[in-house]
Amino acid sequence: MEPVYYMEYSESFKIVNEMYTALYKYRNSKAWGPFKIQDIKTRAYEGAKKRWAELKKISRKERLVKVSFYEDSFTCVTGDVTQEFSYGEIECICETDTTLALVADKKRKKEGFIALKKGSVKGKSLADLKEFLLKKCTKAGGSIRHL
Repeated sequence: MEPVYYMEYSESFKIVNEMYTALYKYRNSKAWGPFKIQDIKTRAYEGAKKRWAELKKISRKERLVKVSFYEDSFTCVTGDVTQEFSYGEIECICETDTTLALVADKKRKKEGFIALKKGSVKGKSLADLKEFLLKKCTKAGGSIRHL
């Protein structure tokens, strides 16, 4: 099956850090954690640093991230790890200057968030992808949170 949208980019610490920052800011807004605003950046950085160290143990090479968006779900392949998400799991779409972060609801047991590097959409525009995600991710409430 051919994806509707496709992204490909190199994994980086910056993207991992922005992913954790988006996740913690979102959790803070939902009162999921005892975070104070000044603690978010520090906690996110610590979480990202730990995750980045784990990733470096898995592979010393730079890893390529490939994200394929289909009509009913999307997959993210990083190195030899594949994650599949349904759009119905995504309850928040967050955006920073360089990243889109998709946060899944708490029911998802494994890796409930993913960061996508803006500017890496192949063959189509980022605006088109965002419009597609807003239609598909109905729990996100039809909006993107700018962080």
